[in-house]
Formats: sequence, C-alpha cells, structure tokens
Amino acid sequence: MFDALKGMAGLGSLMKDLPRIRERLERARAELADMTVQAEGGGGAVVVVADGRMRIRSVKIDPAMLFTLIDDADASDQSMAEDLITNAVNDALERAQTMIGDHLKHAAGEMGLALPPGGIPGLL
Repeated sequence: MFDALKGMAGLGSLMKDLPRIRERLERARAELADMTVQAEGGGGAVVVVADGRMRIRSVKIDPAMLFTLIDDADASDQSMAEDLITNAVNDALERAQTMIGDHLKHAAGEMGLALPPGGIPGLL
C-alpha cells in the first residue's frame, strides 16, 4: 500500500515538472536538428551525412566511381555502387539514431529522469 502511495507522489512530482521537461525536450530537439554524423562506404568513395532529425543532408560520390559506371556500364559495377550507397546511408542513419539516443539520455539526466532499460533507441 505504501509503495503505491510513493508511486503516486512521484507521478505528482513528474506532472508538476512537465512544463520544464517539455521545454528541455524541445530544446534537445532543436539541438539535434543541427547535429550531424557521417558515414563512408568503399573507403570514402561514398560519404553520407545524416542529422539528428534522421534526415540525409548530403551524399557525396567520388567522381572516379561515377566515371567508371558511365564508361563501363557493367551491371556488376552498378550493383557494387548501389550497395556502397545503400550501406553508407544505412550506417549514417544508425549513427544518427545512436547520436539521438545519447543526446536525449544526457538531457534526461540533466532533469534527473531515469530512462528505461535499453534507453531511447527502442522509442525511435
């Protein structure tokens, strides 16, 4: 019975702090929009930049790879290029997800909030 009362008191405190929590999460969201991560494929032949909104900001492809595709038009070269791009994009998005989780965990810690086991990634 007393444990239930403690839980209710904790919930009341959380509800009272809701405006502060909401403001901090909005600030964290704005900070994440400016944060970026980078991933590469093929030893730098493909470079992808993603941001904290899980959006791809840029994809850079080494001109040498493009010229090889244009000159040869070999299906295996095209497949390899597509795989490099796909893998670099997926890696950038995974890194962005990790960055978001770390940043939100830090923001939650500033507010004295404990995150559930597994943290933020399961919520994304």
